[in-house]
Amino acid sequence: MRKMVQTGLLMGLTCNVMASEQSEMSATLSQLSGQKVEVTQVNKTAMNGVKEIVVKAKQGNEIIYMSDDGQFIVEGNIINIKSGINLKTETERSLRKELMADHAESLQSIDFYPDAMKQHVTVFTDIDCGYCRKLHEEIDQYNDLGIGVSYVFFPRGGLNSGSYDKAVNVWCAEDQQQALSDAKSGGEIKPMMCENPITSQFNLGIQAGVHKVGTPSIVLTDGTLVRGYMPPKNLKAKLDQLKEK
Repeated sequence: MRKMVQTGLLMGLTCNVMASEQSEMSATLSQLSGQKVEVTQVNKTAMNGVKEIVVKAKQGNEIIYMSDDGQFIVEGNIINIKSGINLKTETERSLRKELMADHAESLQSIDFYPDAMKQHVTVFTDIDCGYCRKLHEEIDQYNDLGIGVSYVFFPRGGLNSGSYDKAVNVWCAEDQQQALSDAKSGGEIKPMMCENPITSQFNLGIQAGVHKVGTPSIVLTDGTLVRGYMPPKNLKAKLDQLKEK
């Protein structure tokens, strides 16, 4: 019983210390930038004397690094020479995995699944994106390899663009799969209006970092963001490699 109480006190103290550190970092960065900054995480890194700071921003999380004494801020990548791992990329991947998991139940998508689905990816797509169209031209090949694809929309021109309107038209069509295929092949889709998730999908893409890399953006189950088109066999090899880890 005493051990349980001690453990509970230690966990509570740790949480309080973490919250205090986040609050302190938020105040410091707010004063430095002249605007309100919200720090959501303060993490140790494998690099001695350097902390990782995760900042909540309008366009997803921003990651910066700070010396333990609080005297220096570093913006950019930190790479472990021995392993080749980019610490910033790894944190972004982890945050993206959490983000997609948080939206898993509520995320609406247009799905192209094989009969026997072995692997799954989420693709942020744009109707007018050339490489998005190339990816969709080969959707049967992805499915033949056992890869299921869930499409969500990310109109690159924003929420007041022609691409956004086309995404709405596809979503509101009676046969969404056929409408998407027709739209991506350059066909005209009947203008339609209905309740739709295009805005929320776009905002999710912002949080996931899609605006930084463009479309198509392929999100793997571990949170990895694959930039651009990837041939079916290459994607299968990457997914197989992921399963082996």
